[in-house]
Amino acid sequence: MSTQETFDFPEDLVAAQRALEAARAARAEFLASVPVWTEPQPEMVLKDGVVPGGEGWSEEQKAENRQLLEAEQQASHAVSTHPFWEALRDEDHERARTELERLGAG
Repeated sequence: MSTQETFDFPEDLVAAQRALEAARAARAEFLASVPVWTEPQPEMVLKDGVVPGGEGWSEEQKAENRQLLEAEQQASHAVSTHPFWEALRDEDHERARTELERLGAG
């Protein structure tokens, strides 16, 4: 395949990539909304400053994180094990993966 050609991705693979991007975005949004520490932490005094403690995550937050992580892992598995990859030459995998990621983000 020349560098001018694009890959003819199956629709279900493109949909799986979009689902992966959505799952990653949902988890990133969740992680930005919860405390830094998953478990309660005391304040730590270091020689060059103080690291604030935190209350940690609630059981509901832990459960939500597990669900979001599972969704992300399932979507990743669907993309990485899709039969499309078996038909590609080894040297085309990286370029195809990059192109698929761009499609998924668009």
